[in-house]
Formats: sequence, structure tokens, C-alpha cells
Amino acid sequence: MLTKIFNFISNNGLVSTLIATTLVAIAVWIRKCWIDRRDGNKIYNFMLTSKSKTDFKFRTTEAISSDIKISESRVAELCSKHPKIKRNEKEKQSWQLVE
Repeated sequence: MLTKIFNFISNNGLVSTLIATTLVAIAVWIRKCWIDRRDGNKIYNFMLTSKSKTDFKFRTTEAISSDIKISESRVAELCSKHPKIKRNEKEKQSWQLVE
């Protein structure tokens, strides 16, 4: 049975291409998720450290970006997705930890 499936895939270019494309897409998606999680954790750890060392309740996108060396647009994207970080309602480019 397994041999028949392998032969079908090997002898059919369209099926081989579809399977290879699917596997590559899954690998790219997994890598993106891992990088997003890693960078999100960098931001969260910066926010925790900043909260313990300063009296600032909010941190700007620029301050976060400059400290952890990630672009401002990426910081804003990751902060907006992070479950423990929320946007300041009054100043849109500043963030705080959810308590």
C-alpha cells in the first residue's frame, strides 16, 4: 500500500509539486511563528524590566524599538498581538503591560 502511494507521488509531477509546496509553506509558517514568539518575548521582557526600573507606566514604540533593535512597525505589530501588552488609548504609539 505504502509503495503504491510512493510510486503515485513519484510518477505524478503535479502531486509531487503540490506536496512539496505544502511542506515548504508549513515550514515557512512554523519559522514565522517561532520568530514572532521570540521577538514578542523580547518586547515583553523589555516591558517587565522597564516597569521594575522606572516609574513609566507606558513605553513608546520608539523606545521599545530602539532598545531591542526591532523596527517600529514590527514592534507595533507584535505588541498589538501580544496577550499581555495593550495599547494606550490616549496615545496610540505607546504600550503597557496588562495587569
